Formats: sequence, C-alpha cells, structure tokens
Amino acid sequence: MINELILRLSYIFASSFLFYEGFQNWLRGRLEIHHEVILLCISIYILALILLILSMMPLWIIKMFSHLPLVALLFVAASSIYVIAVIQYGGVYRTDSMAFTHYAAQLWLFPSWNPYPHDLQKALEMFSVDVDYITLKPDGDLVTNLNYPALHFLIFTPFIYFGVSDMRWVTFLFELATFMIIYWKSPADLRPFVIVPLFAGSDLAINFTAGCLGDYLWVLPLSLTVFYLENPALSGLTYGLACSVKQEPWILAPYLMVYMLRSGEGGLRRIKKLSTFIILTVGAFILPNIFFISKDPESWFNGVTTPFAGELIVVSQGISMVTQKGLLPLSKTFYTTLTAIAATLLFIYYVIYFSKLKNTLWAFPALIMWTSPRGLQNYFIYLIPVCLAAIIKNYSKIAEDFRKWR
Repeated sequence: MINELILRLSYIFASSFLFYEGFQNWLRGRLEIHHEVILLCISIYILALILLILSMMPLWIIKMFSHLPLVALLFVAASSIYVIAVIQYGGVYRTDSMAFTHYAAQLWLFPSWNPYPHDLQKALEMFSVDVDYITLKPDGDLVTNLNYPALHFLIFTPFIYFGVSDMRWVTFLFELATFMIIYWKSPADLRPFVIVPLFAGSDLAINFTAGCLGDYLWVLPLSLTVFYLENPALSGLTYGLACSVKQEPWILAPYLMVYMLRSGEGGLRRIKKLSTFIILTVGAFILPNIFFISKDPESWFNGVTTPFAGELIVVSQGISMVTQKGLLPLSKTFYTTLTAIAATLLFIYYVIYFSKLKNTLWAFPALIMWTSPRGLQNYFIYLIPVCLAAIIKNYSKIAEDFRKWR
C-alpha cells in the first residue's frame, strides 16, 4: 500500500510541477513572437493532465508508466531552460563564472593560450554579463581572473570546438546525467519518490542552470563518489575529478580521509584503502591541471585560491548577511576565522562520533560555507543531489543487509 501511495504521489507531484512551469513559460515565453513556446506549453499541459489522470488509474496502469513522471519532469526542465536562457535572457550569460570559463576555453582552444595569466574582462562584454552577477572587490574593482581548477573550462573545449555556443546546455547534460544516475541507483520501489527533492523547487532543476551556474559539472562526479565510496580507486578518481572542477569538494578531503581510515575491517586494509584513495584523487586532480601549473604556477595558484584567499566583497545567504546588509560591521577575518572554527569542530566531532556521523559528511561543506564571508545559495543547494545519493546508498545497504539476515 505504501509503495502504491508513493507511486501515485509521484504522478501528482510531477503534474503539479508541470502545471507550474507551464504557466511560468506562458508568462515569460513571449508566445506572440516565439511560436515554438506555444507548442512547448501545450505539450507541458498535456503531460500534466495525463499525469493527473494516471495518478487515479488502477495500479497496473500506473506501474506500466512508472517512469513517466521522471521523463515529464526532465522534459519540462529542458523546455524551461530554453525559455529562460534563450528568450527571457536573450541568450546572454547571467554570471561572470560561465562567461570566464567559456572565454578561457576559447583562449585555450584557438590561440592555445594559458588562460590563467590573462585578464578575462573581455568576456563580460562578449557575453553581456548582468552587472548584478559580476564579482567585485571591496574597492569596487572587478575580479577578472580565472578562479577555478582547469577541468572547469576544459570540459567546455570539445563542445566549443564543434560549434556549441551556449555552455548552459553542457551543464544541463551533466544535470541530466546526475538525475538519471540517482534515479537508476535508487531501489525500484522508491524511484518515483527520489525525484521529489530534485524538483521540489525550480532553482536546482531549472533556474540555476538557465542562470549560468555550472555546478553540475562537479555534482555529477561527486555523486558518483558517494555511490562508489567503498571502492577507493573508483571513488578516488571521481572525487579527484570533482575537485578538478571546483573548490567546494575540497572541503570534504579531511573527512573523507577519516572515513577511509575508520570504515571497513583491518588496520592494514584501511591504510591501503586510504592510500589508494589519495593516490587516485591526487592523480585525477593533477592530470587536468599539470600543464597550467607547470607553465605558470603562480597564476594558477592565485586563480584557484581566489574564492577563499582573494579580496572579494562579503555577499552571502549565510550568516555574513548581517554584515552585507549593514546590521553588524564585522570584518572578513572574523568570518574566515568562524569558518575555520566550524570546519575544525566538525572534524573533531566527526572523529569522536564517527559511528553516528559517518554518513553525514556530505552536508559538511554547506555547514562550513554558511559561516564563510561568501556563503551563496549554490554552495548549499547543489549538495542536495549529493546528500540524496548518500541516503539512497545507505538505504540500499540496509535493505540488502536485512534481506541477507532474513
């Protein structure tokens, strides 16, 4: 009965989400000019109505179409991203991060220049970046260097080479792969329900991708790390790739080392497990970055440390909003110290209470970044698929152990 209810609720949920996004696309799609949006809206509403009706059909019928809610949600996500990116935003990039990485990929691909020593300010004009989403220094100057590890822009290079002009669709491919892997890895009876956290709001599935945030480039390999954590070679490889895209996964490194040392059996096996994980992680991180490190180590180092060591303005949806909005005039040093304390306390508690906190490490970057000078929404929300992967993995293991015991 519970499984049937979950399945029916997934149909209702998907129908509700489609009705919402269909209406939003009707509002923002400029249908009188973009007639293709009319077809998209009609298709979305038809799917929403079908899902609504199917939710109340006999069980054997809804089981026959059990994957339809996911297919419908992915379809509406792609449709809404198109409407927002191409029509509402006119094809321009909203954030400097995607503009810089796109431009960096172009510099690397065509003139074969190392982008790290270069001023990338030209990208702001090339991609008409919204002035509200340009990173500033306290003195009002712009941050115009490449401040991500190399894989962040190297992923884009083959797509640019073959003529793809908008990297949002590359990000969407990674989003699609992330959702499909999480869905596929879920127990069959829970698959209809696991889509809910991913589509509970439009930001994670639609708005942030359409708004030019490329975080799914690291969310995908980090989600794979979660699923294959007991395989130190494979998880080390995927974790290293995640770290090669963006700095947020770096925060997990000390906690993952504790996990490797404290989980499993046998002292020597644990050390071997940790060693394998570290070697593969370092290798996967170094490989995409080694050329740029060797060519100009100072520029590379200054670039990748800019997010936490550079002189950036305080802007946050975390605790530092009290300074950003003028409530308390606290220094950046205060928040940096607070972040270090939070990370240290989490590490101590994780070591002491490992048996209880073992599977909670995936949420630690959100807790730590919430105390930082720049605790932005994407630092938190993109950990939802990662934590969902952890929940699915743990549930599957418990269910498997129960079946063996029974």
